[in-house]
Formats: sequence, structure tokens, C-alpha cells
Amino acid sequence: MLGATTPSMHPPLTQAQIKQHNDLYDSAFALIEGEILLDGLPAKPPPNFFAKHRLRKAIQLFQKVIGINSMNWNAMFAIAKIHQRLGNAQDSFDWMLKAREFAPDNTSLAKETALTAAHLGMYGKAIAVSLEAIALNPDDPSLQSNLGLSLLLTNNPTRAVEAFKQAMRLEPAHPTTPRLLAYARSVESGELRTPNTEQEIIQNLPRTA
Repeated sequence: MLGATTPSMHPPLTQAQIKQHNDLYDSAFALIEGEILLDGLPAKPPPNFFAKHRLRKAIQLFQKVIGINSMNWNAMFAIAKIHQRLGNAQDSFDWMLKAREFAPDNTSLAKETALTAAHLGMYGKAIAVSLEAIALNPDDPSLQSNLGLSLLLTNNPTRAVEAFKQAMRLEPAHPTTPRLLAYARSVESGELRTPNTEQEIIQNLPRTA
């Protein structure tokens, strides 16, 4: 997702500007390679002093890229991921929102934005982003699961049950979704209280559905 560098849908650039744009992007990306947290990869220890210096330098370079091509959402998303790595969750979220202005149909970006909003406790925003993404990508099960989690955390267990049912319909073999559905049903029935955090959900998931 952090790969495209060619400006598009932008006022024509000179060949010199395109070269500068791409050179800056490549230099910035080289600085963050191996440092950014991406889906499917294990968590990393906090960046050390030298890594932080490289990450902050990369932000400056990506901002120069955006100065040349103001629609380069990949650069915006890269800045968001850098801020995430540095522990600046609010800055990360703000840059993800900027990126979504130019890539509203990108499922991966929507997932990241919704998850970041949820981690900030902005569950209403997480729900809104998830619903926007689902409208464009109705067959993505993880979007439905993310929606279900945020609905649980806003005391909407009945809607959460429906979201988890949809996720199961789309991906029947997923090992966690049936447990989430069972948990949501327990909250809906009053057997379990409405959770306050994602950690509370994880700790109270049934071992089997």
C-alpha cells in the first residue's frame, strides 16, 4: 500500500518535478523500511534514538512530496504510519483522514483509520468510517468485524450481532468471529455487561462459540 509514487489526477508536472517527487518519495520510503507497523507483521519494540531520527526525517521528505503533488495519499498515509510508530495516535489519525479524502474506496486505509479511531476511543467515528468502507466494499469480512467491535463499545450489541453474522457469512472459517458473535449475544442478552475497551472484549471472549 505504500508503493505508488507517480502523481495522478493532478495539474501537469514538469519532468523535473516528477523526478524530484519520485526521488524524494523513494528516499523517504528507504528511511522507514522495516520500521513501519503493517498488517500481518509482528509488533516491534519502540524505535530507538536513531530510528526516531530517521522517521522524523522521512516525515519531512514526505511533506515535500505532498508539496509537489498535493493529492499523493500514499505519502499522507506513510506520514500517518510514521506517527503511529512514534506513538502519536492523534497525528496518525489526522493524516489518515487526509489520505482518505483522496482514496475513500481503499479498504486497507479505511481499516487502519477505523482502528486508529477506536484506539483513540472515538468509536462513533470508527463506526462512520467502517460504514463508508462497507458501502464501497460490502464483501470484506474484516470491515464487518471491525464495525461489530465498535458497535459493542458504543452499547449497540444487537447491531454488533448483525455485523458479526455478516462477517461469518463472508468468511465462515475465521476462528475468532464465532467467538465474537457469541460474546455480542451475551452482551445483548444482559449476561455480560457492555465492554468499555477492546482489551475487555478480548479478555472475556468465550474459548469456543
